Amino acid sequence: MKKGVWKVTACALAAGMTFSGMSTVALADIPLAGFGSTTAFVGEADTDAQAETAPAETEAIDTENEAVPEASALAETETEAPETEPVVDTSMSGEMAFAQCDDYINIRSGADADSEVVGKVYNNNSVTILSQVGDWYEVQTGNATGYVKAEYFATGQAAQEIAEEVAYNVATVYADALTVRAEPSEDAAEIGTVYSTDELEVIEYDGDWMKVALGGDVYGYVNAYYVGYDSYYATGETLEEEEERLEQEWLDYLAQQEAEQAAAEQAYLDAIAAEQAAAQQAAWDAEYQASQAAADAQYQADAAAQATADAQAAADAQYQEYLDAQATADAATQQADEQAVIDAAAQAQAAYQEYLNAQAAADAQAQAEADAQYQVQAAADAAAQAAADAAAQAAADAGYTDGSDAAYTDTGYTDTASSVGQQIVNYATQFVGNPYVWGGSSLTNGADCSGFTMSVMANFGIGLPHSAAAQSGCGTPVDLSEIQPGDLLFYSSGGGIGHVSIYMGGGQVVHASSSTTGIIISDVGYRTPVCARRFV
Repeated sequence: MKKGVWKVTACALAAGMTFSGMSTVALADIPLAGFGSTTAFVGEADTDAQAETAPAETEAIDTENEAVPEASALAETETEAPETEPVVDTSMSGEMAFAQCDDYINIRSGADADSEVVGKVYNNNSVTILSQVGDWYEVQTGNATGYVKAEYFATGQAAQEIAEEVAYNVATVYADALTVRAEPSEDAAEIGTVYSTDELEVIEYDGDWMKVALGGDVYGYVNAYYVGYDSYYATGETLEEEEERLEQEWLDYLAQQEAEQAAAEQAYLDAIAAEQAAAQQAAWDAEYQASQAAADAQYQADAAAQATADAQAAADAQYQEYLDAQATADAATQQADEQAVIDAAAQAQAAYQEYLNAQAAADAQAQAEADAQYQVQAAADAAAQAAADAAAQAAADAGYTDGSDAAYTDTGYTDTASSVGQQIVNYATQFVGNPYVWGGSSLTNGADCSGFTMSVMANFGIGLPHSAAAQSGCGTPVDLSEIQPGDLLFYSSGGGIGHVSIYMGGGQVVHASSSTTGIIISDVGYRTPVCARRFV
């Protein structure tokens, strides 16, 4: 449940309409008419530590028109005088007042500190005064109605100054299409167009022009004649609304933690799967290379075997020639042709020598074939061993590691070197891209600037009020030249604190910017920061 707001509308400027005790005049400066005298506010809010009762008023005795009673009668009157009811003063009815406290003020069912607490109003929250009973105000704020101690509320001029400081001003486009210009002039360059019902955050008001935020650190000017102007003020909440809001924030937190855990586990499983796939691929590659090497060796062996067969065939042919020559020699001898015998013998001897040469070539080829076969087997054995070694190494490498100091645990990855401030930044940037909702404090469903910082810091046990101006008074002041990641930076809006962001380091901030851009990262100087606070 997002907190309520008190809204002042300034649409009918010329008519000077009033709304909830306020007179709307010039858009650039909206004085809050109808406020009573300024109430000084000091000390802490009502926390049940003490109870103050409004003094009872007594009737005065008319001594001019009636005789003075006898002493005994007076004594009886003083002794038996009935207890008078507290006087209800409605002279301030309809005025707006602002809470001034460190944390919150209890809203009670009656005008005394013993009454039941029915709601809470936080620092700089607005209330509408219904009446005054002694030193208590009867107020209406959001959906809560009850009594609060008057001393903790600013009224009159003080309330007007606070209203100008904490107001969230919004321009609503009435025209079908309205040009946004770079400067407050009809002759200035056009930088964009907005359309009917678009709502724009008003940064400042300059004559007939309004400077508005377009998102993404872009600002421009629109003609005030074509827009409505609304001022919003944060209001209190009932105890039921507070309980619902806290319960929703807790559910959002648990959902976020569950999502982060699931994402971390899935990342771990994806990494393991990727390593296993890489190991399997490496084994397949090694097996393919081994089979390819074996095929090449077999081809070479087959070629060597063919060469051996060819050499043996040549030797056999030469041997046949020898036999043929020997037969011729034998025939010549039988015919007693000595010369023929000699010639035949010489021819046979030459053929025999050729046979010996061919056989020697065949033996050499056979040896070469045997050597090639040995090389084939050796290459196949080496390739198989290489494949086995590669598969074993790939399997050993399958265990997940990213080479950093981060370690996976049951709750995700933990960076043991991170400071608390950096952890705050890391946590906050997870929600970049989520929506901006004025008055909201959900990191997933929508938050405004102070709701965003409040919920981020709550994750680290740091409690902050739901107000940029109030947050600027918390924590430890830090010089702007010494800011560190996790510090809160505050920006001015018309003389007061109107926006807050988280410094990331490196000249950047993360913040809930506007309803157009949502939660984004910007340069630290997109607007001029006025102060910084540290909480860790």
